[in-house]
Amino acid sequence: MATWQSPSQQQTRASNVRWMIFLLAAATSFINYLHRYAWGVIKPDLLEDTLLTKEQVGWLDGLFSLTYAIGQFPGGLAGDLFGPRTIIPLVAILWSCVVAGPAVVSGFWKLVIVRLLLGITQAAAYPSLGKVTQSWFPLSVRTSVQGFVSSFAGRAGGACSSLLIASLLMGVFGLSWQNALFSIAGLGILFAILFWLLFRNQPQEHPWVNEAESKAIQEGETPLPPGAKPRFNWSIENRINVGIFFTASFLSTFADNLFVYWMPTFLKEAKGFGNAEMGIFASLPLFGGALGGFCGGMLNDILIRKMGNRKQARRVVAASGKTIAAVLVCASLYFESGRAIMVVLFFCKFFSDMSQPTWWGTVTDLGGPASGRVFGMVNTIGSIGAFLAGPIMGYVAGYGWGTLFYFVGAIYILTALFWSRVDCTRRLVTAPEKMESS
Repeated sequence: MATWQSPSQQQTRASNVRWMIFLLAAATSFINYLHRYAWGVIKPDLLEDTLLTKEQVGWLDGLFSLTYAIGQFPGGLAGDLFGPRTIIPLVAILWSCVVAGPAVVSGFWKLVIVRLLLGITQAAAYPSLGKVTQSWFPLSVRTSVQGFVSSFAGRAGGACSSLLIASLLMGVFGLSWQNALFSIAGLGILFAILFWLLFRNQPQEHPWVNEAESKAIQEGETPLPPGAKPRFNWSIENRINVGIFFTASFLSTFADNLFVYWMPTFLKEAKGFGNAEMGIFASLPLFGGALGGFCGGMLNDILIRKMGNRKQARRVVAASGKTIAAVLVCASLYFESGRAIMVVLFFCKFFSDMSQPTWWGTVTDLGGPASGRVFGMVNTIGSIGAFLAGPIMGYVAGYGWGTLFYFVGAIYILTALFWSRVDCTRRLVTAPEKMESS
């Protein structure tokens, strides 16, 4: 039997609007990666329909990351100044239009423009999502939330890109790859409208949030005084620490390039898969990454509580995951069956992407109230790595698939070494009062 509660008791119970925000953030991440990974899915058909070489396509792979890198800090700054409610729907509409670009243009140089535009229009999304998680969720669960939003939802969107485009739209419904791109572009525009209607930048601005929920979200956080602006502390120690973090972010993009841009081509060329079968099995490692990111977020929070050491907990999750991934990506070469290889790579991506929420958590640990800008800076470096990974991976692929896989294994080991030295507790951004008293 339900017990009667007075109006004052009901008022003290926290509302749960933050979980609607959680779903909106996860959906943003899902659609962002669904659209981003679409290029890798259509790439085999694009190679068949055009006279492009693998080296040219390798440059096209990387060009997305060039403008994505350029747009990171301005995107993060825009998210901090104008708020995610304005920035996320705006850029989602723009990138949804651009993602259909390969369906309406042809030729290398026109595709260059499309890839550059996609990078710049998607650049502000994740810095703004970092702002969302920093504003809407308490420290006690923030890394778990970031793990779901950045890794599970994002990687799931990437995995569903091959399932939705290749297996369902092209394989089952028989759409051309051009019409498949138009379909997912329309989905992105509809979502942007929904986001704008339901989201607010701060809990205090949302009409459905009560005072109890607002206080619960701020628990464990030290807010800036009214009117105060965050300041960056660029001490020698902080510069070294950020440099190590930058390097780990730079290196990690090379492995992502393999799974996003080369796996569909590997399955079709080396293993003889058709579109429907390729769509299913190319998605396996990405689903592994999604699950790994989700588990990595929870593992971060658990280890932080158990160990009582935020720095060591984050190092353990990230470095160990990358090391195990290095072993598995090399081990996959000892299997002949394409299906067996993809099962091994499922676990490879699982352990590799356990570091994704660690990455997000470290950004918000370092950045605090300026997380959008810090996210933009770090993601700029990662995007430069992704830009260079395009042509470099295209060149390495010319020496055979085995060489490409071993190359990625070596990159994983280097990434683990740098992650083992990152100190997430060395705060980069603080309030002016705190800076003056230090």
